[in-house]
Amino acid sequence: MSGRVIRIGVLTAVMLGIMACSRPEAVETTGFIVDGLQVIFKDTPGNPVVMGGFYLRGGANYMGEQLAGTERFLFETATRGTKTRAKNELNGRLESVGIRFQIASGYDFTGLILRCPNNHFDPSWNLFTDVILNPRFDPDDLNVVRQKMIADIESERDQPERHVFRVANDLFYDEHPYEGSVLGPASKSAGMSRNDLLQYHRSDVTKNRALLVIVGDLDLQDVTSKARDLARYLPLGPELRLPTLAFDPGKSDLRVVERRLPTNYIMGLVAAPRPGHPDYPAFTVALRILSDRLGLEVHTRTGLATHYGAGFDHRIANLGYLHVATAKPDGAVMAIFRTVDQMTIEPVPEKQLRNALTTSITRYLLENESTQDQLNQLAMWEIVGEGWERADQYLPEIRALRPTDIQSVARKYLRNFHFGVVGNPRRISRELFTSR
Repeated sequence: MSGRVIRIGVLTAVMLGIMACSRPEAVETTGFIVDGLQVIFKDTPGNPVVMGGFYLRGGANYMGEQLAGTERFLFETATRGTKTRAKNELNGRLESVGIRFQIASGYDFTGLILRCPNNHFDPSWNLFTDVILNPRFDPDDLNVVRQKMIADIESERDQPERHVFRVANDLFYDEHPYEGSVLGPASKSAGMSRNDLLQYHRSDVTKNRALLVIVGDLDLQDVTSKARDLARYLPLGPELRLPTLAFDPGKSDLRVVERRLPTNYIMGLVAAPRPGHPDYPAFTVALRILSDRLGLEVHTRTGLATHYGAGFDHRIANLGYLHVATAKPDGAVMAIFRTVDQMTIEPVPEKQLRNALTTSITRYLLENESTQDQLNQLAMWEIVGEGWERADQYLPEIRALRPTDIQSVARKYLRNFHFGVVGNPRRISRELFTSR
């Protein structure tokens, strides 16, 4: 086992060295506002693929639990036909040019994503904006998308790994807009009509909520011109007002959902800094170190868990998480708390920190390799973080971390755990689970 870990560490270091030597010159990223529409453009010379994202800021944080999923429903249906192109014609045009649409939805945004060949950007853009501005919302298409969304919502309970996250999330964000699924309640999806979507499209697909991100080998003037044409047909809309960013989940808590399973699925959530916050770089590294240590403690050393890990989300009111699947939940949680206590009491050894920093830097570089990765990162930092420019500061801040920085964020954030459990409540000690 130790030999395998060493080989992975060497491979990671080699990959990082190769990437650092072979990466092209820094590309130019520009942010601007054209006719009230915010635009971010990243020029990637020589790239054969163009990615575009039209995002509505707010997501579930804006819509609230009862309306969550409305915008995904809207975009999913919009891609099935427009007022000028019926479904078959639209699909034929997409296929002939090599265009692909995707829907991105989160707690703070919903987006329609375009992927197309660079040499077909003009016709692709025309189809992209047609879908945004002129959705047909055919009743038959609404029914197809509605049934798919209901099936996605209801299938969550059949998958313990997804269900336990929902249990923990709803406990952690009790009475906050993040409570519930980004797809919304199934009852809402089932009840939405064509008129509901048309009204929502008129009132909420607006310049004040929109963010346009484009990544590709394109001319800035052409991008600006296309953005201006899109902005011309978008209403300004009211000023976007989100709920307060302040969030306090309160003291430790536990929620158990009984399921007859051989394994108990456990998810623990803690408050976390959002991207761009001064604590964010150290926190991300701390959670990666915690994930490695959990593996050693609950899997390798004690054999208490078959699946384990720790990580962090990307939200305005953010969270960190750890999870295990175990037949011995109390023993696993005691091992988790021992691991957390060690990180708060003792600074991380320099060698372990260097390895964690190398892993974090490599992952970040890999997450920015493709055109779509770069699009996702720019949108995430602008909408969820404190501006897309802050993304350039992340790696220098990571490289400057010291053991005391990791210890400090561990003490600050690895407490007040909110645990969700799917499994046997008779094997769960509330006193233990709520003791940190």
